[in-house]
Order: sequence, then C-alpha cells, then structure tokens
Amino acid sequence: MAKILMVGKGGFGDMFPLFALAKALQIRGHEVLIAAERHHQSACTAIGSPLSILDGAGSTGQTGLDEGRAGPSRWFGLDPGVWATLAPRSIEHEIGVLLPQIGDCDLVIGNQLAYSGVLASRLAGRPWVFCAASPLAIPSAHDPPLWPYVHRLQRSTAQWGFPQTPFLRAARLTTWALMRPQMRLQKRLGLASQGHPRFEGMYSRQLNLLMTSPLLAPAQPDWPRATAVTGFPWFDPPFLGGDDQEQAITQFARAGAPPLVFAPGGSKRGQPGPFFEESGKAARLLGRRAIIVAAKKFHASFSPHPDILVTGYFPYARLFHLASAVVHSGGIGALGWAMRFGVPSLLVPSDWDQFDNARRAEQRGFAKVLDLKDYAAVDIARALDAIAADGAMRDRLAQAAPILAQEDGARVACDAVEALL
Repeated sequence: MAKILMVGKGGFGDMFPLFALAKALQIRGHEVLIAAERHHQSACTAIGSPLSILDGAGSTGQTGLDEGRAGPSRWFGLDPGVWATLAPRSIEHEIGVLLPQIGDCDLVIGNQLAYSGVLASRLAGRPWVFCAASPLAIPSAHDPPLWPYVHRLQRSTAQWGFPQTPFLRAARLTTWALMRPQMRLQKRLGLASQGHPRFEGMYSRQLNLLMTSPLLAPAQPDWPRATAVTGFPWFDPPFLGGDDQEQAITQFARAGAPPLVFAPGGSKRGQPGPFFEESGKAARLLGRRAIIVAAKKFHASFSPHPDILVTGYFPYARLFHLASAVVHSGGIGALGWAMRFGVPSLLVPSDWDQFDNARRAEQRGFAKVLDLKDYAAVDIARALDAIAADGAMRDRLAQAAPILAQEDGARVACDAVEALL
C-alpha cells in the first residue's frame, strides 16, 4: 500500500474532489496525508487524514507577486488573498512545510492552487498528479472558456462571430507576465522551467485528473497527455449541517409545493450585496416558497415570512433534491448536484471559473444565466418563470440525471492513481 500526500488550497469547491479521492484511497488501504489551509481542519478530521497547515505564515511584509513593489492586486483590483497564495515568499514557506512530509511518500496529488505542491514534488523527486475540480483549470482552444474579468466582452464578441481563441492566448500572456516572480523562484530553487507556471508548469506528465462530468467537459485534443475526465466525485461532507437543521429544511420543503433554493457561492457567501434581499423579493413576486442559504451572521437581517426559510450552509447533496429550481453562482460542485437531481439552475456567476461553468451548462441546455449586474427581483422572477416553462430543459435534465448518478469520479480517479503507482 502507498503513502500519498495531497496538497490543496481554496474553498470547499476546490477541496471536495481531493477529500473524495482521499476517502476512496483510504478504503483501498492507502495512507493519505493532507496539506491544506487551517479552515479545512474539520474536514480532515472527519475523513481521518492528518493535516499539515499551509497558511503562508512565512510571508511577511509585502506578499504581492512583485516581491516588494506595488503588487498586481493593486494594479488590477484583484483578490489580495489570491496573490498572497501566489507570493513567492508564501510558496517558499509552504515548500518548507511540505518537504519533510514528502520524504517518505510515494506520490503527491495537488489541485489548481497547489503551486507549492508541484514545486516541492519536483524538489523531492516524487511523482506529481494534478487534480482539478473545474474545466477552466485545463482550458482548450477547441472549446474556448470564459475568463473572469473579460467574460462580458467575450459574450459580446461571440455574438458578433468573433473567435474566442485570442482570449486564451491573452490569458496565457497576461498571467505569464504576472507570474514572473514564480519563474524566478523556480530558477532560484534550481528547477528547470516546464513552461507557464499556471498551465504546463502545473500539469503532470504522468496523470491529470479533471473531476467533473464529461457531459460538461468532454475530452479535448489539445489537453495535456494522460488527462482523465473522471466524472463527479459526489462528496457529501459529514462535517457540515446538523440533524436539527436537516429536520427544519425537510419539514419546510414538504409542507407545500417544492421551494426555490437560493444558494450563493464563492465571494457572494461572505459579501452577498443585494443577493438575499432581491432573492426574497423575487420569491414573493412569484408567490413561490423559498429556502435561502445564508451565513448565520446575515440571518438577523431577514424579516420573518411564512413562505421563506433562511438556513445556514447545508450540503447540497441533502438540499437540492428538495428544490423546484436552484439559483446559485455556478460553482462546479453546486451545478453537478443540481443536474444529478434533475433540477434546473438559474446561474449568477461572480468569480473565477463560475463564468465558464455557466457557459457550459447554458450551451448544453441545463441552465439559464443571469448577469450579476441584472440581479434584481423582477429580472430574477422573469428568468425563473422562463425556466418553469422550459419543458425541453427539464427533459434534458431528466435524461442527464441517471447518467450523472452513475458517475463515480472518486473510484475512477483512484483506479488511475493506483495504475500510476
């Protein structure tokens, strides 16, 4: 049996595929260690894997990619947390945490934010497996993605028949320029360049796992070699949601017609803006019952209403099957659960891969997309009415649901990892 180190950073959506794979490997007798951020401690405890904390604590002062000058987060208004993750000082610190763990491991598996993981595996001479949750992590010129910050321009130019491949080239060039400090770090560590640190430099020459459904991301001819689309891993987190919460949700859902579910993801969980207010107004305009998923700190701002239940975060595996439709941000995991239960989605993307996930679902007829700037009660109600009247969408979802239910991404990924071992 093997000893495997998993390296991951990010939110639940980024980490759940790794947790699902960790459980599958453990069931087969492998020892799995996890290196992740402190807020994933409860998850690691629940699945029985020791956690090494990756928190960039070695980074002091400036954490921008420029190593001391005004960082890109100031130039472009980007999320400072992302650039702190990419800061060479943070990566060097994390490599220092990882190397003692890697020494007696047979394999290192990491997600799309595990920059320290791929470098540490190369320094230690251990095989590296890239494991991504989202199709945007492995973009293709044959199925050009939507990119954050330019997605509206892309949608507009696509309507004019403008090809989208130049945006992929632009994304590569822009991120290449911004990530020069990482390239300098690699050189300082004595590692030869393997290409763009966000793309070829992250990919494995032995095994790349894309843990989503081929219904959303069919294999592409220009993907890196040894890439497998595994299907969704269907991780139901045992450490989230309690019996009292589940009972309240179930009782409400079964007390009348199936409710709408409003479940913001990404940055909208912590910074919802008008999302909750407009969602409640839309439900009342439609005369529909609704469940609104909101962090507890926001609950006091809701006025009590007999047809609206406000609840804290609850696993989608136990929530979305109760819904008539789900309004969410387009995270790949949320989208997968809605499709598995045959429930249509109204997607309101706001961050990173959500724009491309929404594009894929809309193109395939599984969802409709509403631009975040148009998220107002009247427009939400109009979009939900259109979904309710769209019999073709429901037929497509009904056909897709049993296919998705048969997917077992964790097993497929586990088979591939064992074949590599």
